[in-house]
Amino acid sequence: MLHPDADHGALNPSLLTWVYDRQHEIPHLVLGKWSPGGSWQQMDGNLQTISISNWMELPSLPLQKWLNKKKTSVSEKNRKDNRATVADVRNYYCDFLKEKNIYKNFRNGYLVSSVQKVLDTCEGIDCESGEAMPCCQNVKADHKFLWEVRGHKVDTKRRDGQEPFPHEDFCFQSNSVVLATGTTDLPNRLGTTGENLPYVVHSLKAFEQMITKKEIASDSDPVVVVGAGLSAADAILMALENDISVAHVFRVSPNDSSLVFKKLPLSMYPEYHRVYSLMKGKEVNDLYKPYSRHQVEDLQKDNKVLIKCLKNSCNISTLNTSLAVVLIGAKPNLAFLPQEGKYLGTIEKQSIDSKHNPIQVDPFSYEAIKEPGMYAMGPLMGDNFVRFAIGGSLGITNHLIMKAQGK
Repeated sequence: MLHPDADHGALNPSLLTWVYDRQHEIPHLVLGKWSPGGSWQQMDGNLQTISISNWMELPSLPLQKWLNKKKTSVSEKNRKDNRATVADVRNYYCDFLKEKNIYKNFRNGYLVSSVQKVLDTCEGIDCESGEAMPCCQNVKADHKFLWEVRGHKVDTKRRDGQEPFPHEDFCFQSNSVVLATGTTDLPNRLGTTGENLPYVVHSLKAFEQMITKKEIASDSDPVVVVGAGLSAADAILMALENDISVAHVFRVSPNDSSLVFKKLPLSMYPEYHRVYSLMKGKEVNDLYKPYSRHQVEDLQKDNKVLIKCLKNSCNISTLNTSLAVVLIGAKPNLAFLPQEGKYLGTIEKQSIDSKHNPIQVDPFSYEAIKEPGMYAMGPLMGDNFVRFAIGGSLGITNHLIMKAQGK
């Protein structure tokens, strides 16, 4: 109903009417390390979204209408594929908060370091420190508790990819807490020696910054890009656009059925299909060389990357490189939760992963099965696209209202 026939490529208007009812307003705060939009604030603004533009919109503010009003990249270029740029989306999200007058609920530059249960009673106060005492196993199961969220304020103006500077501490207590961190905080690593050397980076943002600063240029040694997903493809496109040579290392065959490129329509994603053609050898570019079914064995101090052919383990090749860009996925940083949130997953004692081990939630309320009063939405529980987040938000909101009404 939100996007009728969208699965068939239609751009029909929503069949839903959104009405603000003050009577059902839920007091809330949204804590985030960066500005509203989360990871969208850290991406290259020139990249295009994977989803078509209207799938990125939020309730009661049509994105296309906003784009036309702002005369931004999509409306000016009148793109046939109807995909917005990352810059469009993040600006749209910030404008949404202002237009709906909900900016007051957002706390930017708030880095959460701890989320835990505390007793909802004056007897639960430590006499020496004055702090609330965490719940323990000796407390009765039906004893009331609150969620205590602690952390510190940070400087959000940093754009060098490093952690922001810490400032004063904060502490909030609430009956409920919603986890909506996404799953891109901690890049996956190869686990090989030399991965911490200065010429190795693990984010598209870091690669983009090095190109902008002219630290990598057309006369540099080739850039080694590791990975076979969309982020790796974005890095390859970025390199080729700047006449930078690329050695592309990926473990699978270019004909592997699991490759995401096979699921993208050519008419909507010509740039990704260009990379796919390069990977398969159907298109040839002097600046690009694929190493399919290879893996990185060693990253050496002299800017040499050793790669091993998986078809013939005795075949070791050496690549001279100016930079190694490792883009093999990411996982969420849930260090603020007990056991890093591992007990919340579908598979206990394993790290939370959007594909293989999402947080286990009730499908209607989005409440964590193993932690009443805690909710999860977005990639943390397997909803990996913006268009799914609205359903999660509605499920959580509905459940909170029902609990407040004693239902």
